[in-house]
This record gives sequence, structure tokens and C-alpha cells, in this order.
Amino acid sequence: MTDESIKRYLPEEVPDHLFTQSRLSRMGLASTGEHVAFVLYPEQRQQYKLFDIDGTKKRKQQKGLSLVQKDATVEQILAERKHEIEVRKSQLGSM
Repeated sequence: MTDESIKRYLPEEVPDHLFTQSRLSRMGLASTGEHVAFVLYPEQRQQYKLFDIDGTKKRKQQKGLSLVQKDATVEQILAERKHEIEVRKSQLGSM
């Protein structure tokens, strides 16, 4: 699948089953396939790959110290996403 044929979403339009690689990592998950969509931030001219949570597997626990939280739940990540969208709307509304 080419990047041109992949669906693109604004942050407030992203379905609840799609997550960025960093969010999957925070949940202790790793994608097993290719990205299925992008999330676009037009004001930053950035886009990030989105992966379907159904196409993931649990990461192996590594020994050692990590400062990154690896045990977030889907509900926690979705609550963070909702808050980020509210902040984004208030920031874009003031521009």
C-alpha cells in the first residue's frame, strides 16, 4: 500500500483502535504489521503513522531501568488523547 492511498485523519478524527508507535509502546505493545493510516497536524506540517491495535503483540520485558511507562491501558491513552484534543482546540481557537 502506498502512502498516497492510506487514510489520513486530523487528531480529533482518529478512531479509538488506531494508535501511534509511541502510544503502543507505552501500552507495552509492538505492531506486527505496516501502518494503516496517518494522523495529520497541519499547523505543524507533521504526520505520524497509525497502527491498528488488533495488529499488535506484547513486547518482551527487558531487564534494566526505563523511564518510559510501559503499562498504560487503552482507556488511559484514550483519556490522554481526549485531553490533548481539547487543548489543541483551545490553542487553535486563539490563533
